[in-house]
Amino acid sequence: MARDNRIWIYGKHAVRAAVMSEARHVFKVVVLPQNREFFADCSVKVDIVDKNYFSSLFGKDVIHQGCAAQVLPLDEIFLEDLPDDDRPIVFLDQVTDPQNIGSILRASAVFGAKAVVLPETHAPEVTAVIAKVASGALETVPLIRVKNLVQSIKMLKKSGYWCLGLDERGDKKIGEMDLSGKFVLVIGSEGQGMRRLTRENCDFLVQLPSVGLFTTLNAAQAATVSLYEILRQKGSNN
Repeated sequence: MARDNRIWIYGKHAVRAAVMSEARHVFKVVVLPQNREFFADCSVKVDIVDKNYFSSLFGKDVIHQGCAAQVLPLDEIFLEDLPDDDRPIVFLDQVTDPQNIGSILRASAVFGAKAVVLPETHAPEVTAVIAKVASGALETVPLIRVKNLVQSIKMLKKSGYWCLGLDERGDKKIGEMDLSGKFVLVIGSEGQGMRRLTRENCDFLVQLPSVGLFTTLNAAQAATVSLYEILRQKGSNN
């Protein structure tokens, strides 16, 4: 689906966000007739196509919502480019499911995370699935790739960040922590969790409150609850 580095993304909100973003180069937008008005205020040309056109692009099983855009990938952003403020940065260690990554981007946009960070290896490329699930958040929350997750955490700690790792065996509940400072929030994969070196470089290991014996959430759910708690505390301290 790529040509000269071009990629296709799909989904109504993902496509509209890309079209409205000054940072995104859009080559082509295609929609089903019933979605024409959804892009009425956009400056780019919108082509009306039928369902067969979408099937030729993505196959018959993809839920594209009758909207797609051919775009260039966003310019690469580095940790050093981020502004120096107290918004949390989300690090994902061994999280490989594009659905989870898209959901975490969406939660990060809603609850004010500064960026989502992935390792260069053992993580998926940005795909149409991530863009669709993120529902436009891919255009507003930087998705940063780093060569070494632990070294990047160490760099941020030298800049005044605390590293908070989610672990169901953590010493404290997240709500018992003072989260008013600058935090890196580390989320591991469901099942394996964080790798050993990542765990060892966390300043705090915390768990989420739960009822009963079932305590496991997937990465996206855990990130959502944690980011909400960080925002709640920061809001109460303003």
